[in-house]
Amino acid sequence: MREMYIHSASSFIGEETTDSISLKEKLSSYTEENFRRVNRFILLTLLGARQCVHNHVLDFDTAIYLTTEHGNLGETASVLDEIYAAGSLPKPFGFINTMSNTAAFYLARNLGVRGRNIMVSSQHLSFERGLELLQVDFALGATGNALIGGVDEALLSRIALEEQTDRVFKMVNGSGWLYIRPGKDGACGEISEIRSFSDGHACIKWLTERGESQVDVVSFGALIDADEAAAMKEILHPLAEFDYLGDYGYSGSATACGLGLFITLFHGKTLLHINRDQRGHFAVIEVDRY
Repeated sequence: MREMYIHSASSFIGEETTDSISLKEKLSSYTEENFRRVNRFILLTLLGARQCVHNHVLDFDTAIYLTTEHGNLGETASVLDEIYAAGSLPKPFGFINTMSNTAAFYLARNLGVRGRNIMVSSQHLSFERGLELLQVDFALGATGNALIGGVDEALLSRIALEEQTDRVFKMVNGSGWLYIRPGKDGACGEISEIRSFSDGHACIKWLTERGESQVDVVSFGALIDADEAAAMKEILHPLAEFDYLGDYGYSGSATACGLGLFITLFHGKTLLHINRDQRGHFAVIEVDRY
């Protein structure tokens, strides 16, 4: 299995009220391209990824893996309003931008890369599923260097989360990214483990039997309740808990943002991130920060 080394990471977290104008202003610090007829989801994608690879020269075949819980549903709602409420035809670019993978297209064009360009969505485990796909592509040699990120808007994240848990978080716009390469030279960290489990019992069993050294830092996804978190901390005895949801807020792509924040804020530590979806499927990501 080829190793997945992290060469840079970013986490853009914006207030729920952040508009396209302010996003374009921030994006102008990383690229000279003037983006017209794009929506907030596309701008969040561009801004987060551009922050991640700032000062890096990307290979032509660099792949892009964009993960998202909700994608461009905000744009889709606006287009449907134009059609059914206003009784008019939608604007051409608005209609085109309802396809969420247009964000990955804009990003690839802006970066000048022609590698694989894939969008992944899987309720509450979208980033984990994208990372698993990248791991397989690395192992098969189908992908070398890759940008993998998670992007979601605040409003849609609020609606979805309220249906799944009573926990309350500040809602934010999130765009978290990792630049992954197979070579260790120049890396700042490594994805050392990505595992999925059919239920909580299987996850607890693995945590109990993993037999690894002391866990430095542990983090939990939004649907992990207090009892589950307490049981896992009792097994792992972590030195610290990184509550990025409480400290920075929630979006549908909170996992990607949380990992980006960990790489930025922690040095010489190992993170075990534990998450689950509404069906009770669990996923664990282990990250070593050099």
